[in-house]
Amino acid sequence: MFKFFVILQLIFCLVQTDAKAEPDFSSVQVVTSFYEPYSYLDDGLAQGVAVNQVRKIFAELNYFPDIKIYPWVRAYKKAVNTPNTLIFSIARTLEREELFHWVGEIVNFNVYLFKDKKRKDIQIDHLNQASPYRIGALHQDVKAQYLSKNGITTTPLTNEESGIKMVLNQRIDLLPTDIVSMKHRLKKLNLPSDALVPAYFLKEISRPLYIAMSKDTPTEIVEAFKAAYKRAFP
Repeated sequence: MFKFFVILQLIFCLVQTDAKAEPDFSSVQVVTSFYEPYSYLDDGLAQGVAVNQVRKIFAELNYFPDIKIYPWVRAYKKAVNTPNTLIFSIARTLEREELFHWVGEIVNFNVYLFKDKKRKDIQIDHLNQASPYRIGALHQDVKAQYLSKNGITTTPLTNEESGIKMVLNQRIDLLPTDIVSMKHRLKKLNLPSDALVPAYFLKEISRPLYIAMSKDTPTEIVEAFKAAYKRAFP
């Protein structure tokens, strides 16, 4: 009888140990896009406001992955098409809702159409009033998608720093971006902090950006990241 209880206890311990075992994160890839000051490379390593937030979650899992920084289109396509891929910082839109597992909010994001402060002629009270203007936007970015959805044509940009220069050189009239990154880019370009000023608040896409995981990621991995997120940001 004693041996029987010993065996039962051993089985119970093995089951408990197995139940508490962490999922294998070795197959998880982490991608983001170059978008200062949220994510960028410094001496070959990913840095930035969003990167620091994500690393708090990774620390909860004792998981320290290599964070790959790609152009936005490449990062997004990889997250959509490759299982076990974590992506940040991504806007949670209706079109994307079923494409990902949404882990949690990572940074705030307040988006405006910016203009050259000298352009007193540009006055926008409603979004449709922006239609006549030349607007530059990152290719396939949520801001460009939103404007296109509302019937507003945009000129594709490879980066927003070139967009700032184009606004100041009057090659375009407006540039959609969030206020934090605008301030960062103006400082980086050694321009006055008010060289470009808000012309119109894009309320519908001004919402927190998220950490998300590709749809085909195993449930146990997704749940582990969600639990770690709650511990990191209670």
